[in-house]
Amino acid sequence: MTTLRYHDGQDVRLGDQIRWGDSGTGAVVVMIAEQTALTGYIATEWAYLQEGCMIEVPAAGLFHYSAEGLQHDANLELILRTDSGS
Repeated sequence: MTTLRYHDGQDVRLGDQIRWGDSGTGAVVVMIAEQTALTGYIATEWAYLQEGCMIEVPAAGLFHYSAEGLQHDANLELILRTDSGS
C-alpha cells in the first residue's frame, strides 16, 4: 500500500481538513486502499479505484485523488488535522 502524501510531504489522513486552491475548503472523506471512510460515506463504493482517496469540497464536489495526483497538486493543502478518522 502506497502512503499518500500532500505536495509538501505530509501524510494524508482520513478526516484531514484541506484547502483546494480558490475553490474552498473540504475534507478527506475516504481512504481507498485502507477501506476507511468518515460517517456518511461508504469506502467499498470506491474500492474499484484501488488506491488514493476521495476528497469532498462543497464548492466543487466529491473527487478522487491518486497518490501521484496528490504529490503533484500544490493547490491542495492540509489546513487542519483531526482525529475523526475511522
